[in-house]
This record gives sequence, C-alpha cells and structure tokens, in this order.
Amino acid sequence: MRITKIEVCDFRSFPGPAIYDFEFGTARNLLIYGENGSGKSSLFRAVQEFFNRTTKAKPFADFKNIDRPELTEGHVAVHFDSGDTQHWQFGGARPLTAPPASQTALQIGCLDYRSLLETNFSQKGDTVNLFDIAVNHLVDRMDVPVEGGGSARIGDLWKDVLASRPWANYRKYVQKCERSVGRFNSAFEPILTPLMDQASTLLRRFPGCRFDLGVSFQPVEYELMGKTFAHQELILLVKQGGVTVPNHHDFFNEAKLSAIALVIYLAGLLRTVPPASTYPKLLVLDDVLIGLDMENRVPVLDVLAEYFADWQVILMTHDKVWYEMIQLQLDGANWKAYELYVGEDQSPRHHQREGGSDYYLVRARRHLATNDLPSAANYTRAAFEWKLKTYCDKHSVPVPYKKDARAISADAFWQAAKKHALERANDPEPIADLGVLFADIELWKRIVLNPLSHSATAPVTRPEVQCAIDAVQKLRFK
Repeated sequence: MRITKIEVCDFRSFPGPAIYDFEFGTARNLLIYGENGSGKSSLFRAVQEFFNRTTKAKPFADFKNIDRPELTEGHVAVHFDSGDTQHWQFGGARPLTAPPASQTALQIGCLDYRSLLETNFSQKGDTVNLFDIAVNHLVDRMDVPVEGGGSARIGDLWKDVLASRPWANYRKYVQKCERSVGRFNSAFEPILTPLMDQASTLLRRFPGCRFDLGVSFQPVEYELMGKTFAHQELILLVKQGGVTVPNHHDFFNEAKLSAIALVIYLAGLLRTVPPASTYPKLLVLDDVLIGLDMENRVPVLDVLAEYFADWQVILMTHDKVWYEMIQLQLDGANWKAYELYVGEDQSPRHHQREGGSDYYLVRARRHLATNDLPSAANYTRAAFEWKLKTYCDKHSVPVPYKKDARAISADAFWQAAKKHALERANDPEPIADLGVLFADIELWKRIVLNPLSHSATAPVTRPEVQCAIDAVQKLRFK
C-alpha cells in the first residue's frame, strides 16, 4: 500500500477554501522546490501534524490560516491506493484510530533542520546528550521485548517510568517505580549498540566521515532524596581510529555535524520500522541538507536509494541548483516534482513539474502557440542544456572547470558531449544519423539556442524557433 495524494486546505500558509493537492500519481516519492515563504514548511507541518500521535498534539484550529477566520472548512487529507481517504478536519480529531493512517503514523519520520540542531548545534557543555531525543523521537516507537514476556514500545516504557514517580517514598510506591525503571533499562540498553552501528554504516557514505559512532549510557535510577530520576544521559561518542574525539560538536565543521545528526535520525527509523510492512513507510525531509555542501549532499541520495527504497520520501528544498541536480540524479519514474511559489496575492501557488527535457519542450511549444517567441526559445534552450547535462553526468564526461558553476556555458557542455558521443559512434549499436542530428543543433545553436535569442536585441522568427524545438526534440544520446 502507498500514499497517492496529499491535500491541504486552510492550513498555515495555504488559505481556504482552495484545496492544494500534491499527487504522487504512479511515482513513489515527491521532490518539492520552493523559495523561503512559499509554503514548504507548511506542507511539512501538515503531514507531520496529520500523523501526530502524541497526547500534546494541537488541534487543527491552532494551524488554521489567518486570512479568513470565518472559514471552518479546513482539512488535511491523505489518499491511499487502497481507495481509502482519511481526513483531519477543522474541529475534528486526527484519523489515527483506524488503518491505514493509524499504522502509517507508526512508520513515519519527519525531519527538518531544527531536528538536526537538537543533536549537535544546540547542545550545551562538553558532551552531547541524546537521551530526550532518543526516548521521544529516535526510538520511541521501537517495539522491544520486556521482562516477564510480551513487548512494548520504548516511548511507552519511558512514560511508565515518569508516571510511576512516587508522590511519597513509601515502600510499595518506590518498589513499583523501581520495577518500571528496571523494565525500561533492560529494554533500552540492548538497542543502543545496533542503533549506533547502523548510524556508523550510513555515516561512512559521506566523504571525510570515517568515524565510528557510539553512546555511553548509565542505567536510569530513582533517587529517594530528590524524588527524581538520575542518569537521564545518553552521551554521543564519536571515534576516529578508535580514539574518542573530545568536544566533537565544537571541533567538527557544519557539514560533518549535519551528516552525523542526519544518520542518527535515519538509523533510528531503520531500526524502529520493520522492513516488511503492508502499510506505507513515509520519510519527510524539509531542507535538512542546507548544512551540507554539494559533495556531501549526493551521498544522501545514495542512502535514500539503498536504505529507503521501500519508503515513500518527500524531499523539500529551497536551493534551485540542488533541485535541478537532484532531478539529474534521481529516477524520474519514482519521483514526481512540484514547484511552490508565492502568487501576486501573496498566497502560495504550486505546479507539477514533469522534469527532464520533455517538460521544457512542452512549455516551449505552448509559448510558441501564443507567439511568445523569447519564452519559447528560452525553454528550448533549457531542454537542450538538460539533455547535455544528463548525458555528461551519466558518462562522467569532463567539462572545462569554472570556479562559479554558473559560468560554465552550454557550449562547453555541448562540445564535451558531442566529442564523447562521436568517439562512441563505432559502438555495436550506434545512433543512426548522429552527424545529421549534430549538424542541425549546430545551426540552431547559433540562432536560437543562445542567451541573446531571448530578448529583443536579437529577435528570432517563429520558423526558427519551431526548427530549433524540433532539432532538440530529435537530439538523443546513448
């Protein structure tokens, strides 16, 4: 089973009565680009709050869009391919009492940059204490065996500990509390080493991160004098060459700290959620990569492809360059792309982007039909560049280097791709008429497929744009 659509209405920055829908279609995952203020975080919160199982979860009214306070039609809805659609309505309860939503809520991870801050950047003192993060987020839903038989979730065991604190230190109350503490300790401690081993495995996918992660845990105890629970500490250890790095959260750069934080959360999900599940497993990432440079972002895609292949992923970013790079890296069959932006009325707008050169060529033909030649030429050039970058990326074709990647011209990609393709022309299955295809591109590259063709300073004619579109449509590489 999988999710096929998410609807948002009158929630945070999405004003009612309009319904904003994000359809997965036949794809498994969503890639969403939007500048700051375009509604990405509102969509993130809509999904996060829809599946929020905590007793302190706020009602829909606390998230209602403020533009039209009289409206009471807001909702967040999730559609499943089983035909089920479950709604969280304004004034209503979350639909978490019945599947599929009730089960998906146990198999969801929602991470934003603030989540990563909690594991490193916002920590005070000489150590990083993961205890609260672990029992409330990382492994709270992990089902583990308990003393006396049966099983329970880590988060529930910790809630039992807190609820068992005696109002007075009478023997029977203290013994009951100590039994709860003992059940928690015996269930919690064995999961820590496998969790950190999993995180270490993921971390090694990042360049320069050949570290081993571990934790130091002293069992929780009830203190009679203070009527408190001592040793609520799970100290993160980062080892390099077997030696613990002191004050690693002050020593490492932001990229390494972000990578460490991210893999700890991802490891928690992998250790918590069973590999085989009838119901959807959902991972929502909202700009969690902004602390990583480009070299460290690509491994995240590799981790998602290898370890979260059976999950549904919603990946959000405000970085346009990264958004374009992701589409080059990812399999278009499994990903559907959306772009969010703010309209003239300051309300969010969104449109689906099919991705790839076909996306640009369709729009080029639309602008050509309305005689908007500069826009048609611009989209044609975008399709041309997309094909070139895709080919160069696929075959690791070297392109002349520039410090500023934006300064690398389309012609540099063209010359490199053309040379490489012609050298492969003697392959057992060469592309027919490769020379003819390239000759057409050479002609229209000078006339239409250049930056000046998009303004009145170098006007182009309708037949020229039409021919350029056709040439780019025919252009193909192996």
